[in-house]
Amino acid sequence: MDHTEGERPRSLEEADKMNREDSAADAPWVSAMVRPWLRLADQLTPMIGESGFCALFGRALRTAGPSAQPLAGCSAARPLGALFTSLTTLLNETGPEEAARANDALLGTFTALLGTLIGEALTTQLLHIALVSGNGQKHGQEQK
Repeated sequence: MDHTEGERPRSLEEADKMNREDSAADAPWVSAMVRPWLRLADQLTPMIGESGFCALFGRALRTAGPSAQPLAGCSAARPLGALFTSLTTLLNETGPEEAARANDALLGTFTALLGTLIGEALTTQLLHIALVSGNGQKHGQEQK
C-alpha cells in the first residue's frame, strides 16, 4: 500500500502528477476535465482547508441539478485524493459529451457557490489562476 494514499497533494504539480499516474489509462479528455478541479483545490485549500473544499464540492453536487447527475456518485466526504480519483472514474465511465456537460454544470455550480461565499471579485481572480493561466503563477496586474 502506498504511504501517500489518500493524502492531499502538497502542490499543483504533485496533484497533477498523482492524477496522471492514477489515470494513465484514462482518456485525455478526462484529465483535461479534472485538471481545473486540481488547480482550484490548490488555490482554495490553503484558505478554506481540505474539509472546506470537500464540503463546497459536496454542496455543488447536491445543488447542480439533473445536468450533473452522472457525477452524483462522487463522494465529497473523503480526502481530496480520493475525491479526485472518484471524479476521474465517474468521468471515465461517462461518454465525452455527457461527461463534459456534467462537469461543466458541477464546475459552474461550484463557482457560483464560491462567489456567494467569498465574493465575485476574489472568485474571478481564483478562477483566472485556476482555469485560464493554468500555471498558478501570479500575473503582474494581480495583487494580494
